[in-house]
Amino acid sequence: MHTPRHWAPAPLAAATLALLAACSGGSGDGSTAPPDAPTAQQPNILFIVLDDFGIDQLTSYGHGGAVPPRTPSLDAIASAGLRFRNAWAMPTCTPTRATFFLGRNPSATNILNAVVATDLANSEISPYEVTLPKLLKTRGYTSAMIGKMHLTGTDLNGAPNLPYGHQTMWKLGWDHFDGYLDGAPYPIDTRAGRSTVAESTYPCGFVPNSTMDPAYGADAGACYFATGTCEPIQRGAGIATPGRSCLERGGIFDPGQSCQTRAPAALDFSTQNGYYTGEFVISEPDGSARKITAEDPAARGYRSTMETDRAIAWAKRQPGDKPWMLSLGYSAVHTPLQLPPLALISETTPGRNDNLVCSPASDMEGVPGQVAAVVDAHLVTNLMIEAMDKEIGRLLVELGLAAYRSDGTLDYQPEKTNTVVVVMGDNGTYVNSVKFTAPGRFDPSRGKGSPYQTGVAVPLLVAGPMVKEPGREVPHQVSSPDLYRLFAEIAGADVEAAIPAQRPLDARPMYAYLTDPGSAASARSTSPRWAPTSPTRPRPSRRSPAWWRPPKSASASSRTRACAMTRAASGTAPARASRACPRRASPTAAR
Repeated sequence: MHTPRHWAPAPLAAATLALLAACSGGSGDGSTAPPDAPTAQQPNILFIVLDDFGIDQLTSYGHGGAVPPRTPSLDAIASAGLRFRNAWAMPTCTPTRATFFLGRNPSATNILNAVVATDLANSEISPYEVTLPKLLKTRGYTSAMIGKMHLTGTDLNGAPNLPYGHQTMWKLGWDHFDGYLDGAPYPIDTRAGRSTVAESTYPCGFVPNSTMDPAYGADAGACYFATGTCEPIQRGAGIATPGRSCLERGGIFDPGQSCQTRAPAALDFSTQNGYYTGEFVISEPDGSARKITAEDPAARGYRSTMETDRAIAWAKRQPGDKPWMLSLGYSAVHTPLQLPPLALISETTPGRNDNLVCSPASDMEGVPGQVAAVVDAHLVTNLMIEAMDKEIGRLLVELGLAAYRSDGTLDYQPEKTNTVVVVMGDNGTYVNSVKFTAPGRFDPSRGKGSPYQTGVAVPLLVAGPMVKEPGREVPHQVSSPDLYRLFAEIAGADVEAAIPAQRPLDARPMYAYLTDPGSAASARSTSPRWAPTSPTRPRPSRRSPAWWRPPKSASASSRTRACAMTRAASGTAPARASRACPRRASPTAAR
């Protein structure tokens, strides 16, 4: 089968493509103007990874269930770029995320499952690998990683599987890292920061109002902040639940009390509270590293917002004459499922103003507990997805890649920018968040952790100045390792020169899908890369060292990919497959 030439653009071609850079201005109709004419430079790359986010969630893929989440920003990216209909990840987070930056299947790297504190260091990315940021350095790129990526062990229990400590991401090639090493946010603090109350008193992590919970709720009190300041807060004037409003601002609510000179000793700022706190490791280009904990004001707020803020701040610091790649890993929608800030949710979104999620009344509706739990999980999942989507829109706008129209919708014209935007899920949706109703009818028992479709079918969106015929749907099969080669092709990096010949990549070319719609169908061979009777070559001898070496034009088949996915989940019993990387029950639990 003929394979057209569609490898990384040569420097001249890259320079030609780079005649598309952006800036933004204002307009007189109340909207912000879209980017103006571009300037010459290698494309920047913005890579967004969504956590536990399968194709079942998206209406742009024809799914979303009976009540889909609102995703106008992701829909805008899909409309302005490409939707890959046949994109596959590994069943759990670490194996998929490692493939992005190594271009190898889990069976080639020994990264077989979500890394936890008890795993050995050889279950993680080796610092001797040619990681993607190291490869892009050969083309002059600066690379940053923000938020969650879960490529390494943690610093818990003395960090036995983190030999380079907080310098690890720097050792792996990233010039800047501002994120966390764990696989998920910590559990919701059901004491809401009050050490004198019992666990499970506040299931949503904040003090409810008196209507939601007459026994433990409050309509007024003092909101203390990690800065040492305090503000009185009460119900009314746009505040429905003072305890929730205080949490959204990064504070701890002391119900029924007035502000004191010092915060009461019972208020615990050191305990993490789900999506509203974090512990962030920051490493810089010189190798220096530090950690900020939950007591630090910079570690308090809603995670999707904090992750977006950090990404914007880094990108705005970059010089205009040097290309960059920013990998942003959102924590959402990994468990624990927790209500996002009201400001990120549309007034008309179902469930936005539904207090039953955090009310004892939700257990007295005459509905079986498991059914009520699934309904609540779907409700909160939708709200979290909408909140993340809104922050993705803000990210594009503040980076000058898009603008808000006067009606609040996103005006995204990637052909007027010099940045490629790639969005992909790390694995399928987790159990109770799976959309099992039409359209879609996905199987929650085969969600995250399973090599079946619900566990590994993920959205992949690509938009950028080189994309021809935007709005297309690409039906051809791709998988997570292929993104390594795609990013290399976008940057113009010479993969063959950088990768040892004795360890060829599993990543296959993708660039032609972006630039040449007419030849995309033949862009990659559909022959199994491992098949001994591949039509591209005769069956070799079993003694031949080339037995496992693929023909250059061949790519992985669905059987190969399914095999790799199964290996990625190895060590997990079938009955427990969907529990891989579960909700964290303790600091050392899998995420």
